[in-house]
Amino acid sequence: MILDARSVQLLNTLLRSSGYVTIDALAQSLQVSKRTVYYDIQKINDWLISQGLFELKHVRTLGFYVDDSLKKQVVKQLQTLQPIRHYDYSPEERKAWIGLLLLSRSRPLFLRDFLEKLPVSRSTLLNDVKELKTYWRKLGLQFDFERKQGYFLKGEEIQKRKLLVQHIVLLLKMIGYERLCTQLLHKEEGRLKEIIHQSESFSTVRYTNDIVQTLTIYLAVVMKRWIHEKYIQMDEQEKEILRLTKEYETARYIVIQIKNHFQIDVKEDEICYLTTYLLGLRTTDEQPIVQSNETAILKQMVKNMIDDFQTYACVQFNQREELEKNLLIHMKPAYYRLKYGLHWQNELTESVKTNYYEIFTLTKKVAHHIEHVVGQSVNDDEIAYIAMHFGGWLDREGVSVPKRKKALVVCESGIGTSRILQRQIEDLLPTVDVVKMMSVRQFQTCTLERIDFVVTTVPLQSQSIPVYTVRPILTAADKMQLLREVNQLSERRTPSIEALLEIVKKHAKIINEKALAQELHEYMSQNARKEISAKPMLKDLLIRPHIQFVEEGGDWKEAIALAAKPLLDRGYITNEYIEAMINNVIELGPYIVITPGVALPHARPEQGVKKIGMSLLKMKNGCLFSEKEEHRVYVIIVLAAIDNETHLKALSQLTRLLSDKENRETLFSITSTDEVLSLIAAYSH
Repeated sequence: MILDARSVQLLNTLLRSSGYVTIDALAQSLQVSKRTVYYDIQKINDWLISQGLFELKHVRTLGFYVDDSLKKQVVKQLQTLQPIRHYDYSPEERKAWIGLLLLSRSRPLFLRDFLEKLPVSRSTLLNDVKELKTYWRKLGLQFDFERKQGYFLKGEEIQKRKLLVQHIVLLLKMIGYERLCTQLLHKEEGRLKEIIHQSESFSTVRYTNDIVQTLTIYLAVVMKRWIHEKYIQMDEQEKEILRLTKEYETARYIVIQIKNHFQIDVKEDEICYLTTYLLGLRTTDEQPIVQSNETAILKQMVKNMIDDFQTYACVQFNQREELEKNLLIHMKPAYYRLKYGLHWQNELTESVKTNYYEIFTLTKKVAHHIEHVVGQSVNDDEIAYIAMHFGGWLDREGVSVPKRKKALVVCESGIGTSRILQRQIEDLLPTVDVVKMMSVRQFQTCTLERIDFVVTTVPLQSQSIPVYTVRPILTAADKMQLLREVNQLSERRTPSIEALLEIVKKHAKIINEKALAQELHEYMSQNARKEISAKPMLKDLLIRPHIQFVEEGGDWKEAIALAAKPLLDRGYITNEYIEAMINNVIELGPYIVITPGVALPHARPEQGVKKIGMSLLKMKNGCLFSEKEEHRVYVIIVLAAIDNETHLKALSQLTRLLSDKENRETLFSITSTDEVLSLIAAYSH
């Protein structure tokens, strides 16, 4: 009976749990479907029966469970499995094993040694080696082979140690501590664990179980490197700073105990490097923060993160001081992990992304403060840890994050220009998150799940959601368009009274806060009702007298004037407004071509609008708004807005209508006013 890698990972997840685990939780942990989990559970049960054990317990509303007596038996059986006969390693596990074998080798290693350890074909293993060479090269490491030395890694020792931590964390997650110990450690495990527990008493620090396990494996492998004089070299100034921390005393105690018990010579730099490792660990106790220049920098970083989070999330933390203190306690080890490249895998990352998507995205937006301090990019695992802090605090204060819009940015190359545009959009629209950036080629095959609209610097075919074409450096007209179009995508939200009061308190003395809050609430509620009732629909603005059909519209200037004529004749606009629309195109280019074949000319309300209205001109042969054929327009819709708000409902309905390619083709082909009115009515609700 064979257990594959994923089945063993699932079984280890259940073994580590002290209670029931739901199917949803297992699916999120493994990043597979619930159906796949059920399939793996059946394989596990078949294996348990083949070993003379009981099946996993399952309660319909609670999930799966392994009781304590069964846990001991299962762990014992897993330890006795022979990899070649009973276990199929995943590609990730095979590569991690190759790395561990190389980093802990005491003799030359050849392909036959890897084949003996890993039950795969020669060609599969050679492919793994090829992929590892490419991956390790990016880390500054060279994976080489010589006839006498066999396979070996060449490069900076500090990079090898970072790699070592990655491989240990991955294998612990996939196959579990007991199994990894059986195959990697011999007599060292018991004594190393004892030293680690003694160091807890020595330093008053308490480590979590997974930390103790990882540290045990790490020290066991590093000891083998010390035996062969593979030492870290650290900067003298850095060492001076590290010697001032309490973690240095713990590291020194651990190293001295290892030296005495195993008779191994260890350099001072190794104590300092182990200090960085310990500084990056999460502990079960909240230790007091020691004041230092570094702490002052981290405190300011945390303040900046919370400031930005509140701004982007449109929330106000009432217990701000306590949040800063708790987040600082978390950020200290995170700072060292990022600074020294010690990547800790967060098993809840995918769950946080799925269940707390808004909070994860907001946290990602404020992570640049961390990157500025540590000089390193922040991975999703660390962002998920921080998001959990923000999410927990929001729950604690009973505050929810208002629904935010998600944008996709598309540029020709998808690289430099996208970054520039992302910053401009997020500065202009604080309630919008740019969640993806890509090239035109990537856009053609991507799915638009969780995306509300697309901002692009090149013309694109709409994929059922609004697409806004702008310049890489947003002009005033681009900004106006985005503000208008995006605002109408969202239902208006009543501002938080509490947030408004906090702003007022900063600049004025409040005599009666309760009365002010009540009056603000009444005013905004009344104002919101007025706004909702005052906004006309698309069918109210695009009425029969405002619709025209022609064979030719002349050049683009003549076409705009002709399209606006019904509004001019009926007193909605003045000639000044038509001139302003034309001048906008002369100055800014054909930005008014909002989707293939359709233009939406407009200008500021104060430039000649007397009454809100819209008009539509259908041209059989179309006209060009630039020298490019892509700017040929067949339908011109003139918008006359009296302010920045009243027209938004109608514009939202027009956007939905034009976002559908079939609707546009229908609009280009119809020949009667009744057909246009029928299409408009279908989107006026």
